[in-house]
Amino acid sequence: MKIQNTFYTLVFMLAATTLAQAHAFLDHADPKVGSTVADSPQQVKIWFTEELEAAFSKILVYDASGKEVDGKDVKVDAADKAIMTVSLPKLAAGTYKVKWIAVAVDTHHTSGSFEFTVKGS
Repeated sequence: MKIQNTFYTLVFMLAATTLAQAHAFLDHADPKVGSTVADSPQQVKIWFTEELEAAFSKILVYDASGKEVDGKDVKVDAADKAIMTVSLPKLAAGTYKVKWIAVAVDTHHTSGSFEFTVKGS
């Protein structure tokens, strides 16, 4: 009986580890999460922990009033499907909120948000 319980525990732990690795989480971003940048960035670029399904993943960027300010041209990098970008117009000084939705190639869905600030001149 003890061997059988050990076997089931091992199978459960292996399954849980596999499931945890199947989600695309934010690894890092440019502009960096919570950062202050001197000038307006040309894009938001996010690296994820898993490859993304381009048709279902997106980045949205909002100004302090809640207006979407990104270029609405989200792309998943063809050479590295764990990278997603969206272009930005020239941003005024202020704080911007980035919301992202990532659907991994295995269809697991994650989302989140972060802010960055443009210092401006």
